Amino acid sequence: MRTYVLFVINTLRIAFPVLTLFGAAPTFFLLWFLLRLITLLCFSPQIYRRYDDYLYSLYQRFVLFYFESWSQVKIYFHGDYEEIFKRKENVLYLSNHQSSVDWIIANMLAVRQGSLGHIRYVLKSDLKWIPFYGFYFEQHGCIYVHRNDKKDLDRIEKGICQIKSNGLPVWLVIFPEGTRYNPEKNSDVIERSRQFAEKKGVVPLDNLLYPRMGATIAAINALKDKFDAVYDITTMYSPTYDNNRHVRLGASSMIEYLRGQTKELHIYIKRIPMNSISTETNEQISNWLYQRFLIKDKLLKHFYDPNRKNLHFESNREGVRVQSSLNLTLLPAIFFLLTTFLLLITPQGRSLYLKVCLFGLPISYLWMHLFPPNKFI
Repeated sequence: MRTYVLFVINTLRIAFPVLTLFGAAPTFFLLWFLLRLITLLCFSPQIYRRYDDYLYSLYQRFVLFYFESWSQVKIYFHGDYEEIFKRKENVLYLSNHQSSVDWIIANMLAVRQGSLGHIRYVLKSDLKWIPFYGFYFEQHGCIYVHRNDKKDLDRIEKGICQIKSNGLPVWLVIFPEGTRYNPEKNSDVIERSRQFAEKKGVVPLDNLLYPRMGATIAAINALKDKFDAVYDITTMYSPTYDNNRHVRLGASSMIEYLRGQTKELHIYIKRIPMNSISTETNEQISNWLYQRFLIKDKLLKHFYDPNRKNLHFESNREGVRVQSSLNLTLLPAIFFLLTTFLLLITPQGRSLYLKVCLFGLPISYLWMHLFPPNKFI
C-alpha cells in the first residue's frame, strides 16, 4: 500500500506541472492576443512592448514556481550573484548549454533583478514549432536561427536591430555552443568540436563545445552601447558524473529535473562590464569569448573532480543556497491556474478554449510561414 501511495505521489509530482503548464498555454495565448489587439487599435508599439514584457514576466514566474518551489532541487549561486542582484541593467547573457533547464536558469537570475520580462533568446529554429510558445517567442522578439545556415548571421543582425529599435531594457540570452553538451548522446558532436579547435590551433575544451562566435559578435557589435555588462554563466548539474567509470553524464531534461533526478544545481556568475571588453574587431571579440570558455572549462573541471575538497571557484568561499522565490511565483501560479480553471468549468469558457486550440495553432503556424520574423513586432 505504501509503495502504491509513493508511486501516485511521484506520478503527480511530475504530471501536475506538465499538465498545468501545457494546459495554461492556450490561456496565455488568449491573454496575449487580447493585449496585442487592444494595443494595436489604441496604443503605440512601445506601450504594447511594456505590457508584453509584463505578461511574459507573469507567465515565467508561473513556470519558475515549479522549477524552484515545487521541485526539491537544491540551487546554489556562486561568484558575482550579490553584485548583479543589486542592479537592474541591460545584459548580454552567455552560458554553457547542457539541458533544456538552462533556459529556466536565466529566469532564476532575471527574476531576482526584476528583469524577467526583458529576456530575449537566440533560439534554434526547431523550437518555433512548439505549440503556442514557438509563435509567441517570435512575437516577443526572440531570434530563431538554423544550425550551419549561412543566412543565420543576417537573421541575428535583423533581430538584434529590432531589439535595439524597441528602446526597452533587454537581457539577450545566447548559448554559444549552439547545442547541448551531452557525452551520452552527442559524443560525435563533442569529437567534431575538438577537431575544430585543433584545426584552429587552439586548446580543445574538455567539458564544453567550441563556441560559435557569430551571434555573440553580432550582439556586441550592435548593442555594445546599450549593454551594461556581460553575464558569463556556468551551470553545473549534480549528479552528472559516474565515479565508478570516471565519466561525465548528460544533465537532466526538464521532465527529469521535475522528477527529481537533479539533486543540486550550481550556477556560477561572472559579471563583466561591457566597457572592459575589447570590441574594436571581430577577432578581438572571438578571442575574448574563447578565453571565457577556457575559464568555464576550468570551473567545470574543478566541479567534476572526484578528489575536490570544496566548491571554491575563483574565490575562497562556498556558494550560497538560493532562498525560495515563492513570494515572487505563487501569485502568478494561482492566477494562471485559476484563469484556466474558470475557462474550463463553463460552457462558454470551454468553447473559447477549444477554439483557441483548434484555430490558434494553425493560424500561428501559417503566420510564421507566410511572414518573415520581426516584420510585425
